[in-house]
Amino acid sequence: MGPSQRQEAVKALQRSGLSQREACAIVRTRRRSSKEQHGFRASQDAPLLVRLTELAQEHPRYGSKRLYVVYERAARDGDPYMNWKRFRRLYRLANLQIARRRRRSRAKYVRGLPLRRATHPNEIWTLDFLSDRLLHGRVFRALTLLDEYSRFGLAVDPAFSYPSVSVVRTLDDTAREHGYPSCLRVDNGPEFIATALETWAHEHNVELLFIQPGKPTQNAFIESFNSRVRDELLNANRYRTIFEARDGAEAWRQAYNSVHPHSSLDGMTPEEFLALYEITQLPQKSLAA
Repeated sequence: MGPSQRQEAVKALQRSGLSQREACAIVRTRRRSSKEQHGFRASQDAPLLVRLTELAQEHPRYGSKRLYVVYERAARDGDPYMNWKRFRRLYRLANLQIARRRRRSRAKYVRGLPLRRATHPNEIWTLDFLSDRLLHGRVFRALTLLDEYSRFGLAVDPAFSYPSVSVVRTLDDTAREHGYPSCLRVDNGPEFIATALETWAHEHNVELLFIQPGKPTQNAFIESFNSRVRDELLNANRYRTIFEARDGAEAWRQAYNSVHPHSSLDGMTPEEFLALYEITQLPQKSLAA
């Protein structure tokens, strides 16, 4: 029902004896004049609503805080400055909210000892797996590897099978570019308790940090990274072959490291944080605090 049809329906109900309020409630329309004009504030907000909607469509899984950082970083000529309060008001006015995830508490102790936290880049890597299906239904696994301190995505590697030998091969390939870490945080999966990984860690002086069984929150950094991989890569795309999945995963990983802002890095991307750390070595906020 268009605006003119709503007005005619309201007038017909009023002629039958109903008040304007009652008629508008039945037709589900606002009690306003057809000649009413938008105020100055609404006219100023209209182009900003269009701009925010464009950014939200480019980043469909970004919430208000990350979208605010993206708006400031990708400002065009003529884009007005917005403080956080105005941005949040327009964000809600444009109905750009996404469903919230329930936050899970992070464990602070493992077997009576505090969890070890990274104090500089390339100190602690964290490793895990994700599972998904190709377009024709075949299951594949994706190895995810992250640097805990800088949130730098080191690897997102899909494959049909990932025995411990393949895990070691991926770690060696990554270490050729970034160097070997001091520690590797893993869960108690069969790939991680195998002899091959233990031998690799001994040869390269890498300490294996095992979390408690059934306590994924003790590996919170890779779990957060996995949620991004699942939400922005695997759920958003369907691949026909494992080669397409590998190409898509590598393209997403590079974009994650170069354009993905992090609140824990003061709105910087992992690459920007690493570049700044090499110059100033600024302290980083800890998730354990």
